[in-house]
Amino acid sequence: MRTTTGLRTLAVAMLTGATLTVTAAGTFAAAAPPTYAEGHGGGGPIRGTVVSRTPLDVRAAPTTHSAVVDRLPPGSHDRVTCMVRGQSVNGNPYWYWFTGARGWVSAGFVDTGRRSVPVCADPCPQWKNVG
Repeated sequence: MRTTTGLRTLAVAMLTGATLTVTAAGTFAAAAPPTYAEGHGGGGPIRGTVVSRTPLDVRAAPTTHSAVVDRLPPGSHDRVTCMVRGQSVNGNPYWYWFTGARGWVSAGFVDTGRRSVPVCADPCPQWKNVG
């Protein structure tokens, strides 16, 4: 069964409580970043703290084989937008999208203060089979 991007966006918005805007043309537009669900609940943005002992590589995709787009020192903070399942790192298969660094970091090296991180809204199908 094929679905359109608009239907997937609507379904994700309904499941995550995201706000959608209907344009005059009748299409749906999600809040920025457009391909990721916003944080959930009324608790505001989720801040992640880098807890690795060495600088943490920020990647272009949720795998260690992807290009490094930034590097964050231990103790640094960034906003966590959402998470996806990617390559497992030290037994943890989840990766967070860091808004400021504009890239993916392994969840195993980030403390979110026990806050629940929402799943990204079908970000990129090519990442679903990352092993």
